Amino acid sequence: MERLAKKTAAVDIVSAIAARNDRVSGQDAVGQTLIAVLADFIVSTIQADTTAPGIGIDPSHIPGHPVAEEPTRSAYGAASPGSGLTTEGQDLLIAMKRFAASLVHSSDGQQTMRQSSGNLDQLQGVSSRCDPPIPDSGDLDVVGLDTSKDVQPLEGWDAHMWEFSGLGLIVTEADTKRQHLVERIIAKARDTVFNNMPIRLLMFDQDGKGITLVEKWQVMDYILSDLNSVTDLRLPYYHPFEKYAILSHTWLSRGEVTYSEWKDHTAPLDTQSPGYDKLAKFCEVAAQYGLRLAWMDTVCINKESSAELDESIRSMFKWYKGAEVCIAYLAETTSLYDMEKDRWFTRGWTLQELLAPHCIKFFSKSWTALSNSLAEESDKSHFPLVSKICAATGLNENELSRSPYLDSVPIWRKMQWAAAREVTREEDTAYSLMGIFNISMPTGYGEGAEHAFLRLVKEILSSKLTSVSKLEITNWCESASANRLASFNFSLHPNVSFSTLIPRSPRAYMHLSSTNTNIHFHPSSWPITLSYIGLCVPVLLMPSNLVEERLDNAFSPKGGYSATFDSGNASFRNYIYKVLDGDLFSGKNFRSPATVHTFAVLNIADEATEVLLPENGRCLAVKLIPHEPFDEWKIQEGVQFRRSGHHLTFDIVFHNNSSFRIPKDQLNRHGMTLRTMYL
Repeated sequence: MERLAKKTAAVDIVSAIAARNDRVSGQDAVGQTLIAVLADFIVSTIQADTTAPGIGIDPSHIPGHPVAEEPTRSAYGAASPGSGLTTEGQDLLIAMKRFAASLVHSSDGQQTMRQSSGNLDQLQGVSSRCDPPIPDSGDLDVVGLDTSKDVQPLEGWDAHMWEFSGLGLIVTEADTKRQHLVERIIAKARDTVFNNMPIRLLMFDQDGKGITLVEKWQVMDYILSDLNSVTDLRLPYYHPFEKYAILSHTWLSRGEVTYSEWKDHTAPLDTQSPGYDKLAKFCEVAAQYGLRLAWMDTVCINKESSAELDESIRSMFKWYKGAEVCIAYLAETTSLYDMEKDRWFTRGWTLQELLAPHCIKFFSKSWTALSNSLAEESDKSHFPLVSKICAATGLNENELSRSPYLDSVPIWRKMQWAAAREVTREEDTAYSLMGIFNISMPTGYGEGAEHAFLRLVKEILSSKLTSVSKLEITNWCESASANRLASFNFSLHPNVSFSTLIPRSPRAYMHLSSTNTNIHFHPSSWPITLSYIGLCVPVLLMPSNLVEERLDNAFSPKGGYSATFDSGNASFRNYIYKVLDGDLFSGKNFRSPATVHTFAVLNIADEATEVLLPENGRCLAVKLIPHEPFDEWKIQEGVQFRRSGHHLTFDIVFHNNSSFRIPKDQLNRHGMTLRTMYL
């Protein structure tokens, strides 16, 4: 009778599980495996003469019955999984765990199990003749379990039954998985909040109201508090407080809400002031993008702390780049048609505030959006705003659309963007460019604009990720008035610093012509350093003669290269330079060593065995005058030079299939000398 009861119960179990398995989508393979091993186990049980270990009533469960200590028994007296079972029993236990886990992990399976509670009740009723009841699968949320509260052994189950069922292992696994998931989410949130977000932010409700000022640690506390209440955790997990809006604007002459006024005011803030109105409207707009945090420089920076001000300035580009959306408020703009005249496009700091954000939205003085672009679409790629922005800034469409990825943009081009912009504190001309050049340096208001700019240049030259060549920084050009002044006395040059190759400010890059923009540079072969004696660079010296331009001028190059170009000097209007002329040191054109002019070509590459000329032949050079005249092609190491005049360009001509690659042992044959000089 006992064997017949077992057989009947076993058949009912197999039938019930098979019927249930047919209803659970996505679990066919696992379910079929379970049925197969379950059948093997039941057949072996029916055929066995004794009860299989771990099945039915163990004598040790009877109160007062002595329990023998066995190595394969747990503290509860239950057989450890796989230790006292037959091979079929072990396979069954493994398959049941996999089947239960697959149901827990499947959202479709969970929904199906909840909808088919009747079948589950039937399965529990049938299985009660042989084994402990099966717990409701709907209570098993792999990433939402708390074993101390939510998951307990079902009524009528003792510790032995709970352990042997294997569900305790699933719950423990689920709890561990949730813990690991929580740790990953917390680590990500900490990195975002403490390493990539501003020092403090404005917090508000979903309508942009109830504005408060919070520190970063408070933001993290909010995230942790909310995380504890989330039952269904998934990756990737994004908390609303990991995103923020950022404001780009021009300061009012008076009335801006500052940090000290917000934190230390003894009287209520003037909510009717223009500054507070700007702050409130900004928060309302940020809330429309689904955000609860925002940053505004006037109120979020404690400018009384020099350390905080320094950190804020050095982090500004990163903060704008990391914002979910940048709101650009144009206080002088009424519509799209007059936006390019707004003062916002002339300020130094707003250049990086335009370039850094991935998504920027422009608003008029009445806080009306100037475009109808989608919420996730940046106005930097929305026509017709693109043409307006380019007209106002001098950027082209490609440069605008690629921002903030600026590493491939030449140094001189970035300087050109900033050349005409204005700042209130003179040092900000340099400080506002740190993020654009991907460098960082301490700030020091009071050092002066020129000193700050030279420190910026040094950092650019020593940085790793800056365009193609550091020598691009030498590609600047003077205005016509500056050139006239320099032609009389180079010491009066208004834009030259202690290095003849480095200007005093970005304004020197304003007047670059199309000739300069087509200059080719090679990647720097050696470190280029700036010191008090000048910029240390390799140059290729090319002697030339200044001769009167005539139709019958003969030109016989010294070797395989030559160049001819106008003197550019009003005093020698009808004269031309003949570079690398074979008759330079002999023949009718040679008057005296004092008439020899030498050009130092900058845009070369000094390789191990050869020198590389610019591939397109366009040379950037400076004119040098020797302290002592020389009368031969090979310029001796001891010959010293001084600079005369401004930067100039000329196109080298390649003769007899000459290459832009010149072996070093062939330089003298072509009339060239390689030197490393401080200029």
